[in-house]
Amino acid sequence: MGLYKQSGSVRMLAVQVLVRVLEKKHKADVVLEQLGVNLEPRDRGLLHELVLGVLRRFYSLEADFSRFLKQKPDSEARMTLLIGTYQLRHMRVPSHAAVSECVNVMKLLQPKASGMINAVLRKVADSEQPSKLKPYQRAELPKWIYAIWRDAWGAEVVQSFCASLQVQPRLCVAVFMDRDTWLKQVHAMGLEAEKGEFSSYAVLLPTGTDVPSLPGFEEGFFTVIDQAAQMAVLALDVPDQGTILDLCAAPGGKTSLLNHRFSNADVLAVEFNAKRMPRLKENLKRLNAGDVNILQANALNLPLSDACVDGIVLDAPCSASGILRRHPDAKFLHDKDTVDALAAVQRNMLKEAMRVLKVGGKLVYAVCSIHPQENEHVLEGYSIEQRRLYPCDSHDGFFWANVTKL
Repeated sequence: MGLYKQSGSVRMLAVQVLVRVLEKKHKADVVLEQLGVNLEPRDRGLLHELVLGVLRRFYSLEADFSRFLKQKPDSEARMTLLIGTYQLRHMRVPSHAAVSECVNVMKLLQPKASGMINAVLRKVADSEQPSKLKPYQRAELPKWIYAIWRDAWGAEVVQSFCASLQVQPRLCVAVFMDRDTWLKQVHAMGLEAEKGEFSSYAVLLPTGTDVPSLPGFEEGFFTVIDQAAQMAVLALDVPDQGTILDLCAAPGGKTSLLNHRFSNADVLAVEFNAKRMPRLKENLKRLNAGDVNILQANALNLPLSDACVDGIVLDAPCSASGILRRHPDAKFLHDKDTVDALAAVQRNMLKEAMRVLKVGGKLVYAVCSIHPQENEHVLEGYSIEQRRLYPCDSHDGFFWANVTKL
């Protein structure tokens, strides 16, 4: 009985998290940390699975239970239906348990709605998933994102890579010691791991791997950073000397990789957000990158003279549309207008970065978004070499471009 009550409280928390994310536009990881802080690890894992699973598969879940509704449910009932339908379709939870747990949650939140929850979820349990979904529902995307991507690359391409957005991604790290030696140590722990094929530093590990337990964590032998982001850092082609600027540096994964690649250069990490500075410093210290200079400054107005740096990685703030595997809430936190606003900021950051870059110097513009507005549109007027990666099993979606200052 105690365990049942505990699991019920997790579902109650899941409803609260989803209300904050979907209705109030809060970031899921922040709310999960706030509301799940006192949970045991197992319950915290369940909370994360429920919330992130619903966010990943929101559109097909909503289409599934909506067939059996006579009127639109209010916020808490809607979240409970999403959670119940997710459990029925995608978790190994007995149907009677999935239904009764959600009904009990609703009895506490809105007793009058508990009968509706019971009736609808029982119909979901007794039915097959809807066979006819609209294209944006199959892709698990908001209509506006689906339309932009379909118009840019075609419906077939979008559906092909959107399948990867619906499953939990593997952990990816950049290893700074000999990669084969590190892999042997990981395999000795009984963990599956494989080399990333796109970065000589990358290793892919199972979902849910406990990062601090991996070999060499305290010694700074690796950092968590997706293979696509590693590729963007590796794209910077400058001599190992002079000054290299990492703009929007926190939490420090790209900075540490730059510092490892360019051991004879002076790496300057610039971060504007004061709240992110402690984590940046802590990570760089653990990763043996203590010689990196750190500057708190606005990348739109750098306190640097013209033409004073040799290379730049500009990891610009973006809508995160390429990393929906890891942050499925991102598709609910932005709309087309906010993407356009972000693109304006990106253009201004690029202009300021080019101001401080030496003639002949090189810059990598990088964003974890694949919206054309935040990609090639930002770089109009520049001579570039660009690459866009669609999300897949082995890496996130990402865009970067090489720019040389003429």
